Amino acid sequence: MKNNIEILIPTLNEEGNIEKVINELKTEGYNNITLLDANSTDQTVKIAKDNGCRIIKDNSNISGFGGSVINGLNNLKHEYFCIFDGDNSFNPKAISDMLNKISNGADFVFGTRYLNGNKSDDDTMVTKFGNFFFTKLVRFLFKINTTDLLFLYVVGKRENVSKLNLKQKDFSFCTEFLIKCYKNFNCEEVFSKERKRFSGSSKVNKIFDGLKILGNIFSIYFK
Repeated sequence: MKNNIEILIPTLNEEGNIEKVINELKTEGYNNITLLDANSTDQTVKIAKDNGCRIIKDNSNISGFGGSVINGLNNLKHEYFCIFDGDNSFNPKAISDMLNKISNGADFVFGTRYLNGNKSDDDTMVTKFGNFFFTKLVRFLFKINTTDLLFLYVVGKRENVSKLNLKQKDFSFCTEFLIKCYKNFNCEEVFSKERKRFSGSSKVNKIFDGLKILGNIFSIYFK
């Protein structure tokens, strides 16, 4: 299955991380790598090109994380896909566990930092509380068994993407994607340790994006 999965890496100015991320993926046998770039102003795209990656650029100037991922999902070339962060926080070894669950009947498999009481190496008090609150809220409202709402490390089947009707162009896409997957498909989880980013800083605005996530949760619930 490794030859038939496309790794989608959303990026914005990750020149300090992207080569390390690509090399780790290739070491694990994942060579179909597509960079989903949201108008980086550094050398991210050049580094990815030099390392043999396919590039899909978002030139709209209005899309964010979600817009880049939707663009990538609409242009998949392989049967399976994996959404994978470009900051070196994801461990690529978990992909094989996800693919095993896909082979055994799952439609989407999500990585989670908190399965069986585990924790992240990159959490702050704010991010830990925020994720705990949003995850509990979504579990209550939608009666789904996710343990980690905001860690969008996922493997899925291309054939199911069009059925999700994805719309969110910003970071709240993470919430929309997971909720719609759980509501409509057979979803499972695997543990994956979150590592500290190797270089640079997060692009997430904890307050602004947090409010958008909250609004998105209730928008889906009341629709």
